[in-house]
Amino acid sequence: MSEGKNREGLLLPILIPLGALVVIALVLFGFSRILLAVSHNAATAVALVAASGIVATAAIVAGRQKVTGGSLLSMVGVSAGIAMMMGGLAIVAVGPEKAADGGGQAQVITLAAPPGATADGFDKGVLSVISDQAISLEFDNQDPSVPHNVVVFDGQDETAPELFKGELVTGPKKVIYPLPGLAPGSYFFHCQVHPATMQGIIESGEGGGGAGGGGPTLVAQGIAFDTDTLALPADTETVLTFDNRDANTQHNLAIYEDDSATTPLFQGELVAGVATAEYKIPAISVGTYYFQCDVHPTMNGTVEVGDAGGGGGGGTPAETPSAPPSDTGASATASIAAAGLAFDTDSLSLPANEPVILTFDNQDDVAATGPHNVSIYADDTLVENVFRGDLVDGPASIDYQVPALRPGEYYFHCDVHPSMNGTISVA
Repeated sequence: MSEGKNREGLLLPILIPLGALVVIALVLFGFSRILLAVSHNAATAVALVAASGIVATAAIVAGRQKVTGGSLLSMVGVSAGIAMMMGGLAIVAVGPEKAADGGGQAQVITLAAPPGATADGFDKGVLSVISDQAISLEFDNQDPSVPHNVVVFDGQDETAPELFKGELVTGPKKVIYPLPGLAPGSYFFHCQVHPATMQGIIESGEGGGGAGGGGPTLVAQGIAFDTDTLALPADTETVLTFDNRDANTQHNLAIYEDDSATTPLFQGELVAGVATAEYKIPAISVGTYYFQCDVHPTMNGTVEVGDAGGGGGGGTPAETPSAPPSDTGASATASIAAAGLAFDTDSLSLPANEPVILTFDNQDDVAATGPHNVSIYADDTLVENVFRGDLVDGPASIDYQVPALRPGEYYFHCDVHPSMNGTISVA
């Protein structure tokens, strides 16, 4: 009999702490599940209140003259009760945590910076998302040893308030950027390191933004359209998505009977880049027509409606303009060089009202300085871009086909290094 009591006396000091540890582990596990089920703010409040109750209970037990095993078990039980009660109240009062911006799983969109993105930009100029739903942006920097990121702005250019700035990623590497849900509208984005060349827009709308309803898309970039031929169905209204990727530059799409551009069939509103618009082009009879940007007429091409080259149904056949030439037919020439992150001159003289071949010689090694180009603006406010030359990875040279300019003073700079600049006198 006494031997059994002795065994119990020996085991109790071991069993009581072990039992208490097991109970504490179960309580902590259950409590952690509750905290994970509620919002961050609610979890913090619940944890603080529960901790305060446990500390108060421990103080009461510690204040007794004699602390027994039963007292310790009682404290553990009270602590567990406080934790479970507070967690239950939090779930009832606050509810389980929902995904940011309206609940549900975040929508996944992808964006890549391919090799050479510093000059050529992202793989996409437009991203479409469902409005007011959290976004998981999978960014794939494929550009070896070059840092890129994504910065999103609450507007159509970089002057708008910043909504999100992703961490810089040195390629090749992938990262997931968590973006908040976006209200319906257009949002500009760019790379923080290469803002002049790596940019685009996010279109947020019901069902995934302004995707254009499956109709044709026309892109304006670098003061040029991405195609010189548009195909439209005959005698049918068409919704065309116009994607202007030239920052701070206005473009539009206008369709004319012929290349004299005297009889308009459709003139789209001007779109200031970077932005997209949906043009509702009215029904046009079968035939071949002419299109251009009214601001920059050198951006042009042909519209094939219905059967290519067919006559205009029910009327006089539309004149078939010749395809735009591969060059401007310029006879005037000029030259400029870049070396040591500087142009060799800060002033150029060009003839008025005739196209010019501008030879650009980039003598800087792209690995050391990045690419250069020559862009011409109406003035140094950079609001109206009249010509944007392709980026050139040095050392290399290129012949730019500069369109005819009216007499006056113009401003030029390198889009990647704006401190490289000067003035152009056209006379």
